[in-house]
Amino acid sequence: MAKSKKWAFYMCFICLTIISMMYIHPTEAKAAIEPGHEIKFNIKSDIFTESNIANVFQATKKDDVKIYFYDTSDKMFLQNDYIHRLRVYKGSNKMDITYKKRFLHTPLNEAIAEATDHGFTGSESNYKFELDIKGDQRTFTISRKESLKTTSNVSYDSVDTPAAKKLILDYSPKKILNWDAEAWYKNVLSQAVVYGPAKATTYKGSFLGHDADIEVWAYKGDIMVELSTKVDDSALAAVIEQQWYDQLLSAGYLSEDQRGKTTFVMDK
Repeated sequence: MAKSKKWAFYMCFICLTIISMMYIHPTEAKAAIEPGHEIKFNIKSDIFTESNIANVFQATKKDDVKIYFYDTSDKMFLQNDYIHRLRVYKGSNKMDITYKKRFLHTPLNEAIAEATDHGFTGSESNYKFELDIKGDQRTFTISRKESLKTTSNVSYDSVDTPAAKKLILDYSPKKILNWDAEAWYKNVLSQAVVYGPAKATTYKGSFLGHDADIEVWAYKGDIMVELSTKVDDSALAAVIEQQWYDQLLSAGYLSEDQRGKTTFVMDK
């Protein structure tokens, strides 16, 4: 009898353990969406030639890139907070397509709630969740980058628009493709035209003790220079933002134009 009771207790314990694994473990395993932070400032293009970038930011050159954006003539994707960007690298067979869903003028908690409603958990390793910080804007974004090799139709020297649009569709992530409706997405993409290319030179350096990326964009006679860094911790992001702002302002480096790079190209 004692053995029977002991066995019954053991079986009960096993059952409770299995139930806890079924109903508790999956919930605990789901990662909350905790965005990283990207702090960005535009700095004066007339000051920051290549030599000044190297000196002020202890920077070294990384890449020469051409950047293309794809949207309809009335910017239907952008109106619905989608961005499609193609980057093609000079002297390389490398290119990448970035798919971005942004939440413009949406409080962070509401943006994350909407992303969660669309099936995101924060555990997706192939997506990037970020809070873009530039000027007065705090914009939550979800993006995914597909790294590809150039083709005869899509290369640094020449990009065929229909071929590029086919690549965008072929590699479009399901969660982006189906965010509104697949038929709507495909219809808008079929009508898309090209914005660009902008030519950019990228640098890697540091500023006030923090890693820094510098991108110099040229498009239709205008130049934009962006200084940025990425950190996970929100408190550190706030410190860096204030430190960089104060130093850039006092040194006379801060540009009055704090547009984003997408706007710099697509608004021309």
